[in-house]
Amino acid sequence: MANLSKSTKGVALVVENEPFMREAVEDILDSIGIEVFSAEDGHEGVATYLSYKDKIDLVILDLRLPGLAGAEILRMLRSINPLVKVIVASGYDEQEIERQLKGQHASILRKPYNADALLTTVQTVLGY
Repeated sequence: MANLSKSTKGVALVVENEPFMREAVEDILDSIGIEVFSAEDGHEGVATYLSYKDKIDLVILDLRLPGLAGAEILRMLRSINPLVKVIVASGYDEQEIERQLKGQHASILRKPYNADALLTTVQTVLGY
């Protein structure tokens, strides 16, 4: 697993419509001391980010969500905070991810992923 200890602090927002995936990511992040807010769709994700934007260090965003697409959510988050750190989780191939993001930069986490891949990506994005 990634070299993060339980004393690591931070706050993440997980926007994922699949309850099992959302809860798994919450548990993994919680195990290393990262507080987690979660949202099951884009509208809830953007609203949660607006409410806690000064506290949230990282957003983990599923690219394929009902309603608002992940790329649209990313644009909305960047309009709120151009420096927001985002990990886009997707099962699409790299070309499709890039096509959907339309030039927006984000770290990519390919689905399916395991705890080690998640923690390594979080560690890299947050600079731990």
